[in-house]
Amino acid sequence: MSRLWLGLSASSIEFIVALAFWLEAPAAWFWSGGVSVFVSGALYGVVLVLLRHIAALPIDYLSGFCLPHRVGLSNETLGGWFRDRAIGLLLATLLWGMVSGALVHTFAAWPGAWWWILSAAGIAFSLLMGLVAPLVLMPIFYKFKRLEDTELNRRLEVLFKRAGVRVRDGIWEIDMSRRTMASNAALIGWGPSRSVVLSDTISDSGPEEIEAIVAHEIAHHVGRHIWLQFAGMGAMLLAGLYMADLIFRAPEVFILIGAPAPKPGDPSVVGALWVLLALGHLFASPFILWVSRQLEFWCDRYAARITGGGGALASALEKLCRKNMADPALPSWVVALFHSHPPIGERIRRVREIH
Repeated sequence: MSRLWLGLSASSIEFIVALAFWLEAPAAWFWSGGVSVFVSGALYGVVLVLLRHIAALPIDYLSGFCLPHRVGLSNETLGGWFRDRAIGLLLATLLWGMVSGALVHTFAAWPGAWWWILSAAGIAFSLLMGLVAPLVLMPIFYKFKRLEDTELNRRLEVLFKRAGVRVRDGIWEIDMSRRTMASNAALIGWGPSRSVVLSDTISDSGPEEIEAIVAHEIAHHVGRHIWLQFAGMGAMLLAGLYMADLIFRAPEVFILIGAPAPKPGDPSVVGALWVLLALGHLFASPFILWVSRQLEFWCDRYAARITGGGGALASALEKLCRKNMADPALPSWVVALFHSHPPIGERIRRVREIH
């Protein structure tokens, strides 16, 4: 629960900073030197990202470094932690700078159609990132090497054939032990970048338990959950930008709250849209998380059936619960509001009933 409250505090600080920046930062700050509309928007986005991250950094340090060390879950050095945060901030700054510049430019050039143009661009960008992130971004933070355990390789390849799943980029191991004692496994990417990733901290699990964990990840692809996720994200983005467009057409709303009304070419549209989308996500999040938890239950059932029963998966979940220091029985309101996965105790109970 400590990490939850720290996370909520960090999110609240980031929202307050973004709101204050939108309300108080004069647009003239970003027009000096006669820069283009794109550049003014990019500068606005960069400053917004930097302010949010810097304001939340002390709490991020407590939740991401101090707390894991206090409970014995992390072995990351302070220098390594700051390095990862610096790289993450650099990538976020570059990304949001480009996105913000594109937003302001599109809003200025096509004020009546900006919302669906950016929705289409956002969906295409998400698909591209899903394809290239495992190849370009993840290696920045983790070292990849081919899984050397030939018996486990063989076992997982048989599992892929049984599930009818093709993994083009093979099975990899990443050096999570450099940062944490926690274990994890994933099937990442899509198309030519789809691959299985195992943490090097999972080695204390038996081959049948690792097989069950990987079977759960395979289920997301068998059930087309990746494409369902892309479709859901696209629908939410389209709806969110459409609603923002309707609100932008009512300047009296902004006059009422003393906020700058979005105008074509004005970089403050970035702040307005960030605040509106953040509020929209707050209200939509419980439903999104509920759908995610149902998909996780579906994947557990699939994994149990394809591996010959729920015993191996239940055993693997129990080990992950202990090793990752997860709470097996979270309060229902915490699960409903904040968790994309069901409580691990409930998952164990359900898979044990599958034979």
